[in-house]
Amino acid sequence: MSTVASVLTTKDGQGSSTFALSLAWTAAEERRVMLVDADMSGTGNLADLIALDFGSRGVGNLFGTLAISAFALEQQAVIVRQQPRLRVVPGLQGFCGPGVAELLPRLKRALESLPDELVILDLGAALAHPRQESPRLAAQAICEISHRVFVVVQDSPARLVKSIQVLKTAQLPQAELVLLETRRGVLRDQITQTLAEHLPGLPISAVLPWDTRQAQHAEDTAKPVAQPALLRALNLLPAVSAGGNPLHERA
Repeated sequence: MSTVASVLTTKDGQGSSTFALSLAWTAAEERRVMLVDADMSGTGNLADLIALDFGSRGVGNLFGTLAISAFALEQQAVIVRQQPRLRVVPGLQGFCGPGVAELLPRLKRALESLPDELVILDLGAALAHPRQESPRLAAQAICEISHRVFVVVQDSPARLVKSIQVLKTAQLPQAELVLLETRRGVLRDQITQTLAEHLPGLPISAVLPWDTRQAQHAEDTAKPVAQPALLRALNLLPAVSAGGNPLHERA
């Protein structure tokens, strides 16, 4: 049984795809990993970040079935040549898909049967999807198929206000915050304190320096940044090595 880690954000453009790809790339140095681009906004394709030649494969080919099998999901996966233990299911190309409350229950059986030790779902701004009837239903669907849920937010004050509003409305249980940090000093402390006050049920599991130029360089070279220390901090490497699913336990 695969361990499933979902990665999402509250608004497009906060770095969740970069974070998900970095996690998958690093874990694949030692373990079998599948990365599924399940961002239903259709605004970009994660496969493009690593210049992956995926032909006609992609998650959009799975929309016609009520229950998606592991075989069907694997048929849409592409092996990454530079990282052979990593398979990627490309995302949507130029059109919007269903909300995650509709998609994820249909993926549940497939995710339970995959041979990969770690499956990472890049859900994009799933809680604010335009076709999502209820952020709470989306949150429930995400938690039902995930062992860990990472919400990526940037420390821009304007972005944080929106993120807090979305997360309060969704009431996403079992989630952990990943803060991409660009501020320093007093403002950084104020941001951390604000998150703790307004989202007391969501711990900050990682604070990562966010360098826009570095992120752009990784995209230009089609080579994600490997972060072994981050995997250890999130307790992902021990979980994968153990062969079970201890990701129910937080570090």
